[in-house]
Amino acid sequence: MIMYNELTIQERRVLTLVATGQRNAKIANELSISTRTVENHLYHIFDKLGVSSRTEAALHALHAGLLSTPEIRGTTQVKQNSPG
Repeated sequence: MIMYNELTIQERRVLTLVATGQRNAKIANELSISTRTVENHLYHIFDKLGVSSRTEAALHALHAGLLSTPEIRGTTQVKQNSPG
């Protein structure tokens, strides 16, 4: 059985962004990390989930309900204009 709680918060954030179709460079920019760090997170995610592709990982994220986890939702906040 896949244990999603074995993923770190940052790995869950990366996985969520992968599941929304983001590329490594965009993920790195969004999370203020290097693309190499994104690649390292993906390696660990694939290993922990027992998958070999971004698509498989994204499907696992969707099936596990990771896209609705509160700490992950904050990674892709829509910026709103403040009244003024």
